[in-house]
Amino acid sequence: MKKLGIFAAASILLFVLFPSQAKGVVSFDDVQMDHPFVWEVIYLYEQGIIDGYPDGTFRPANNVTRSQAMKMIGEGIYLYDEKRATPFSDVPANAYYSGYVMSAYELGIISGYGDGTFKPHNPITRGQAALIFARAFKWAEAPNSDFSDVPASGEMGQAIAKMKEHGVTMGYPDGTFRPYQPITRGQFSAFLARAVEPSFVPQYEALLSTANEILVHLQNEEFGELANYMGNDPLTFCPYAGNCIDHGGVQFTTAELNHFMDDPVIYDWGDQDGSGFPIELTPADYYDEWLMDAEYETKYRYGRSKHVSTQELIRQKYPTGRVVEYYFEGTEEFDYMDWQSLNLVFEKNSGGEWELIAIINDRWTI
Repeated sequence: MKKLGIFAAASILLFVLFPSQAKGVVSFDDVQMDHPFVWEVIYLYEQGIIDGYPDGTFRPANNVTRSQAMKMIGEGIYLYDEKRATPFSDVPANAYYSGYVMSAYELGIISGYGDGTFKPHNPITRGQAALIFARAFKWAEAPNSDFSDVPASGEMGQAIAKMKEHGVTMGYPDGTFRPYQPITRGQFSAFLARAVEPSFVPQYEALLSTANEILVHLQNEEFGELANYMGNDPLTFCPYAGNCIDHGGVQFTTAELNHFMDDPVIYDWGDQDGSGFPIELTPADYYDEWLMDAEYETKYRYGRSKHVSTQELIRQKYPTGRVVEYYFEGTEEFDYMDWQSLNLVFEKNSGGEWELIAIINDRWTI
């Protein structure tokens, strides 16, 4: 098993690589460069997920209200934002946050209070924020967080454990999480940035570096090198995310991967979406027509996929996996409907190391 190499550069490299981020550095007068969450705030602002106040401030120490939390999380995960009626008596249909609230309610991210209210202007606590994050990102079960003030049982305790497992929170130096303390705008921004952009989390930054290495091997048709990133189980290939659930894909052992491009066998890789026709190809033909049928580029960030259904289907198949998605947005000629994605799926082994378990493509079909 090849060990993951940590990026040598500090987090600031993310923004050196993307000069457009420079304007975010001076976006808010009260978020200085020595603020502990400055890069997370800058990232969210540049992505259009958060905004500030008319006076040029962000007010990171202010408490986050429940309505503000809905807008921020809604922008982060692409919730449908059109203003509309909700089941809550205190959320007007014309409120700026009504669409986010309704979408979150429909998806089971929030439920409101027993009296039929949402209390949009009340501050949200750190524990309540953890519940929202765990439901929104659908993280798999996690070991106990070991925070001294967080019970191991119960939905809130498990939500906080999931946040810690994914590197979204580290808690306080005294070993507490303080779940009943109101969460600040700065803290919520840090949680959200780490959840939607895993490059802010060291273990996932390292995983991105590993994925980039694998991409080069795929581009060079060096399938024998994939064994360095795998465990003992075969590697699964699927042409569609949904097809991976329905069909199961085709599996190759490390020994079989050495002869992937020379294998004369015609495999049944699954069925084409829409037509249902079987995808019956040799590995070399599958490589040309599906696996690498787009110009995928090295990633410096994970990025947020607008095709969230792909990630949701992969999550259903591999609930404890972590996906690094390479995305080809398509062309103007076809109104960008010819998009494609290459998804590398990793899972942790018993020793805590990431192993490549599946390579899943996805594309639009009619």
